[in-house]
Amino acid sequence: MTAPRGIAVVLRLILAIGGGYAVAAGVAAQLAVVLPVLTPLPRSEAVVLASMLAFVIYLAVLISAFAVRRLSHLAGLLVAAGASSWGGAWGIVRLGGGA
Repeated sequence: MTAPRGIAVVLRLILAIGGGYAVAAGVAAQLAVVLPVLTPLPRSEAVVLASMLAFVIYLAVLISAFAVRRLSHLAGLLVAAGASSWGGAWGIVRLGGGA
């Protein structure tokens, strides 16, 4: 059973906005922790760079959300990407001894 076209678009938009935010924020958290270690950037500049890159990632997720054919696939991809990005950020912080 498929949802009517209008409801499917609204659901896709909600998934894209919420899931895109979760993925972008998780990647920004990862980058904010990793960049000062891997580059000579000060911590404050690494956080700013991570935030700017998160906007690009958020835009890419929003655009790609309308390229995926099935809502269930989109939801699965966003859950997996969000969980892996936040899990990675949490793991990096735990390995590094805290933020």
